[in-house]
Amino acid sequence: MRVLTVALLFGNLMTLSYSIAGAILSIIIMVLLKKTNLFSTVGVSIAGGVAHNLGQILVAIAITSTLEIGYYMIFLCISGVLSGTLIGMLGALVLKYTKNLKG
Repeated sequence: MRVLTVALLFGNLMTLSYSIAGAILSIIIMVLLKKTNLFSTVGVSIAGGVAHNLGQILVAIAITSTLEIGYYMIFLCISGVLSGTLIGMLGALVLKYTKNLKG
């Protein structure tokens, strides 16, 4: 919902296609990794961040028919790992402090 809302308010059809591709690939990867119970919240989040960037790069390659765009993935992996680590750590803290709350 966030992807759709942001794209409709601030973007266009192209930004929507990049965002949806990243979001879908990210969700798929994170769900699969979480089901294995082999990865921590931080690990799942890092994989999701990198997968989001990969989804966007794959759309860019498909739209432009230019494989060289893939080289940008080196830099996107770094940002995916950094943002995934931060978000994963924050998510782990939220889970830790809210697991005993009754709703």
